[in-house]
Amino acid sequence: MANRSRGVMTCLRQSVAVLALSIAPCVVSARTLEEALASTVSQGVPTKIRAEVNKFPEVFAAAVGASFPVTSTSGSYVYRFDPASDSFERLTVPLGPVFSERAQTVGLGKLNVELNYLYTRYDDINGQDLDPLVSQDPRNPGHIEICTDEVHHIGCVPTEGRIRLDLEAQIVTLSATYGVTPDLDLNVLLPLVRTFLRSSATFVGPDPRAPGNPSCPSCPFTITGQPASEASTGVGDLLLRSKYLMTRNAPMDLAGGITLSLPTGARADFHGTGDTLLGAALYASRTYAERIEPHVNLSFVLNTNKFDRSQIRYSLGADVRIFDWLTLNNDFLGRSDITQPDRIDQPAFLQIERADVLTFSTGLKVAPFRRSAVFFNALLPLNNDGVRADQAFIGGIEAMF
Repeated sequence: MANRSRGVMTCLRQSVAVLALSIAPCVVSARTLEEALASTVSQGVPTKIRAEVNKFPEVFAAAVGASFPVTSTSGSYVYRFDPASDSFERLTVPLGPVFSERAQTVGLGKLNVELNYLYTRYDDINGQDLDPLVSQDPRNPGHIEICTDEVHHIGCVPTEGRIRLDLEAQIVTLSATYGVTPDLDLNVLLPLVRTFLRSSATFVGPDPRAPGNPSCPSCPFTITGQPASEASTGVGDLLLRSKYLMTRNAPMDLAGGITLSLPTGARADFHGTGDTLLGAALYASRTYAERIEPHVNLSFVLNTNKFDRSQIRYSLGADVRIFDWLTLNNDFLGRSDITQPDRIDQPAFLQIERADVLTFSTGLKVAPFRRSAVFFNALLPLNNDGVRADQAFIGGIEAMF
């Protein structure tokens, strides 16, 4: 009997040791943010479902990379050649949108250069707060099953897991638009991205040292995993764009656009999507009374690596020229997934759903000097879909040459 008791105690000690080792931090140098997040979400998770649980960092990284807002190719100034004066004249229009496109091009031989800075801190995904994300198990909602001992099979008990995520992104973007012809603009945009991730995990369940009564409410067992903290800086996805003005002097000016996004950013560090994107767009706009310029954009973005990640993007807004040197711009921005982009078979913490992301952008453009402009905009979420921040801010400066 004594030998049997000693055997049970030895087995229990091994059980606790195995569980402790399963959540021990891995000492790895130069981890990516995705690896840091994976080390958090997989703590204490049984081996048989760990591969599925580790899909969450992959799809979350792709969702973050696809959420970065991109400024437009539209310059604050539009020039047209006047044969009568044999010179280029600036059109009297508002200073232009920040995230939407106007149909008008910048003008033959004109170069518009823009430098901007965006800061965002992510707060939730699909309406679920990132601090914390509570574990989910289809067989036992609100919990995941964690084995206290996979070797001796003492048993698995439903254990609540809570993952806390703190994710920030700072993006410095350089954009240049050149007027190849009076009706054709070419643009190149390259972002420099710094991402910071802090994550931690806590698991609460019955005390494995009391297997005879695992549901004992007075015997909670709390395990706090080693927090992860990583930061990374690198280039984002390179974006190449063209815009061709098809009609002018009609009820609405109409232009078509082609976009190509190349995966130069590291998805594992949340710097890009990791995919090649090819888009086709239509832009319509018109200036009324030299002060109000409404615009409508519609585009389809094909993900050449995985069609399910393709999107429809759209916007509706107007720029109002308050003074010659001041423009108020407002836009309703949207993007809709074609279908559910990345399904997780075992969604321990989160299932990535199809999203319709709606955002309101508002801000001011100021022209302090000739052929230059400074802008500041705020991005405010209108719904809970997608990876979202409560607000994001962008400021920048541009110059025409």
